[in-house]
Amino acid sequence: MSDPNPSTQSIADYLAQLLKDKKQLAAFPNVFIHVERLLDEEIAKVRASLFQINGMKKEPLVLPEAEGQTTTLTEKIYVPVKEHPDFNFVGRILGPRGMTAKQLEQETGCKIMVRGRGSMRDKKKEELNRGKPNWEHLNDDLHVLLTVEDTENRATLKMQRAVEEVKKLLVPQADGEDELKKRQLMELAIINGTYRDSSAKAAAAAGEIAVLTAAACDEEWRRLTAAAAAETQRLLSPGMPTLTAPGIRAPATPLGAPLILSPRLPVPTTAASALLNGSAGPQAPLLSPHDPHGLIYTPYADYANYLAASPLLTEYATADHTAVGHGWGVNHWLHARWPDHR
Repeated sequence: MSDPNPSTQSIADYLAQLLKDKKQLAAFPNVFIHVERLLDEEIAKVRASLFQINGMKKEPLVLPEAEGQTTTLTEKIYVPVKEHPDFNFVGRILGPRGMTAKQLEQETGCKIMVRGRGSMRDKKKEELNRGKPNWEHLNDDLHVLLTVEDTENRATLKMQRAVEEVKKLLVPQADGEDELKKRQLMELAIINGTYRDSSAKAAAAAGEIAVLTAAACDEEWRRLTAAAAAETQRLLSPGMPTLTAPGIRAPATPLGAPLILSPRLPVPTTAASALLNGSAGPQAPLLSPHDPHGLIYTPYADYANYLAASPLLTEYATADHTAVGHGWGVNHWLHARWPDHR
């Protein structure tokens, strides 16, 4: 890890990635032997960094050269359950999936086992096994059994280190202040695959904010739509009072007489047909009966009397029209008749 002072979150993220790589590497057993060894060493190193409580870094145990014969040392450390009956000492010592005890075994070189009454998760099974061969420890009080096998000079140093670390775990912490328990729960989430790294948490937080914002906008849109619908219903209500100026009462009935449209005058279709066909009397028909298309108008019978009835037409008929080709024509005649005509 390149960061000289990594945060707990970044260490947990890195550990989650390493455990994921180890799980994928398990699909190729005995193929990448050196990769497996290096990966296990890195996981142990990162776990040690994760459990450095309050910045207290555990220095690796420095052992001298082996001297003498190999020996076995054993030590019992009793758990103060009588003083603190409600505290979960077993869970604190073992950790998730026993990882805390395993990490401590790698650091000290000692074998760590929880023994005595209350050491088994299944209480019924514990009662059944009490008194049987190889279960004699169940008759003793709850304790941590430490065992180491090495030369005496090396075994003594290992046992001293293990006793110190176990005694630290037997100091109860108040709820919410147990930093070790918090990191154990974080490691348990990593092992179970339920841990979310920093990027996933940031994305989830952004998604939650977007959902809440969309919900708020949707609620506001519904409220405005409902208000607009209510206002529209009020304006379109039949019982709505007439809008008038203040102090002026709206008339109950419309002002003025009603507008009545006159019906069309009837067209004497019978008389018009008789006139067009020449059967209405002595008048000449308007259409020539000899024209096969009925489009040639016949001359008016009483044309002379029609001209006499109109002095203007009589005067126009007797006037000299020889100058029409020279631009004289009707306009000149009208100007001579009415000088002011334009």
